[in-house]
Amino acid sequence: MNPTVELLESAKQLVYRVGAKNLMVITSRSDLTLLEDGDFKPLVVTMGETANPTLLHLTFLPREREKRIVHAVSCALSQGKLSEGDLLVCLVEGEKGFLDSLFLYRVKGGETILARLETDPVLKATVDLCRELAHPGGQNPIGAAFVVGDEEKVLERSRQLMPNPFEGHDINITNRHYWELLKRYAKAFDGAFVVGRNGRVLAAMRYLVVEGEVRVPQGLGTRHRAVAGITSLTEAMGVTVSGEDGMVRVFRKGELVARIHPLTGMLEILAHEEIES
Repeated sequence: MNPTVELLESAKQLVYRVGAKNLMVITSRSDLTLLEDGDFKPLVVTMGETANPTLLHLTFLPREREKRIVHAVSCALSQGKLSEGDLLVCLVEGEKGFLDSLFLYRVKGGETILARLETDPVLKATVDLCRELAHPGGQNPIGAAFVVGDEEKVLERSRQLMPNPFEGHDINITNRHYWELLKRYAKAFDGAFVVGRNGRVLAAMRYLVVEGEVRVPQGLGTRHRAVAGITSLTEAMGVTVSGEDGMVRVFRKGELVARIHPLTGMLEILAHEEIES
């Protein structure tokens, strides 16, 4: 008896018994032949590389099973694959790579803040660039800080450490052609990058003026405190790379909301997520 096959069969039967909209299967596997079963078409969420357009491919995957469901559902909502109020049977992979847990989940409206890392091209490009800075060809991590969005207020609450090399230039972070240039500035100079909501890199070497106390985990340095502080005063989101451990961290409203392992894309949610309606 194959436990995975038995659990999958039980999940399919549960879909019909409870009148669920569909079965959502969340897996990191790229070989999905086990899920092929005639006319039954589960909604498959995977981190495995696939060219199949019917699958929902995620770049980031939370560690905890329940949060994997919330993240996957939020992304599926944003792509129109689900609707608010849908009842799902969810079959979720555990840490050891086996489908081992069944859940019933009622879809709620809105998009989680962290789902924007998948659906917002500017935020996603920023995180992807930071993941490359964290592992630059076998060298030590390059520490960096990016502040994305609400650029008017961010610029008001910051100042240049040196002349701004990006002033007057149309360099967009979503264009990978410019990433090597951004990496060179991140390696050579201190200060934060300011990225507009449309992806345009407005400034580098920016000193973030922070007022009052901010709450960041013990051990995080000035770069992380500055980014946490600016996000507490604006609607911007912040993404940092640690020069020590290479971890990519995401800040929102003055809090560290997520930590992303740069190689695996494993996402650890560290604060209560808001739902955007």
